[in-house]
Amino acid sequence: MLSILVPCYNFSINKLVQSIHTQTEIEKINYEIICVEDGSNKFFTNNKIKKFKNVKYIINKENFGRSKIRNFLAKKAKYNWLLFIDCDSTIENKYFIKNYLNNTKFDQFIIYGKTTYQKEKPKKNKILHWTYGREIEAKRKKKTFSSHHFLIQKKIFCKFKFNEKIKKYGHEDTIFWLKLKQKNYKFKYIENSLMNRLENSKIFIKKTNEALNNLYQLSKTHDLSEISLIKFHRIIKMFLLKNFIVFIFKSMKSNLIKNLLSKNPNMLLFQFYKIGYYCKITKSN
Repeated sequence: MLSILVPCYNFSINKLVQSIHTQTEIEKINYEIICVEDGSNKFFTNNKIKKFKNVKYIINKENFGRSKIRNFLAKKAKYNWLLFIDCDSTIENKYFIKNYLNNTKFDQFIIYGKTTYQKEKPKKNKILHWTYGREIEAKRKKKTFSSHHFLIQKKIFCKFKFNEKIKKYGHEDTIFWLKLKQKNYKFKYIENSLMNRLENSKIFIKKTNEALNNLYQLSKTHDLSEISLIKFHRIIKMFLLKNFIVFIFKSMKSNLIKNLLSKNPNMLLFQFYKIGYYCKITKSN
């Protein structure tokens, strides 16, 4: 019936697996939970999860990366439905597993759910991710697939898989989404929430830069015209505004980062930061 797959890297998954296990036991289905350490060097006593029924815990000494580890997990799975869950998540929804099971009737769909963030305002060094997640990401996710947590038939996943050539951070799920859409598979968003961990603001900006660099490289070999940033970039080029945007970005960069690291980061400035950074790295094109 259901293989629940958790790729793990340097993060404690004890509470997550306990929550998954408790909810899945209630449903009285055939299931397995497979967790793989993807080259982790910190294990946070994750061995404790071995005591749970139907749980497999694998330590992979090599770091496969975000694409290859998901393909590896799918290959290990024995059931026809795969539920992928990121390790740095918290289940607060007591019907999380049940809600996914209720959607297995849509066997030709890829089902994915809502990402939420803590309600209380975090410390200053994590406010950027918290604000972005609540104001931008939550709205965007209804239209754009994210691999944070999703349900898919094994035969569909194994036919298309994640692109293992994508080694760097960011947009491997974008390529997967577009590839399946091109083959006329449907994606179904459901209001099934899973809480995401907050990143430190400096790390969040660094990962944003990495994702934008990766997006640019992927745009050379893939049609990414559905991506909003790519659309906006083309409009900027059309109106010959690229050099102007890059000039403004370079002039304002230190002040932009100062705002993004403040206790009240402005999301319009963050959106400008992203388009400015992208214009800068693609200036010769």
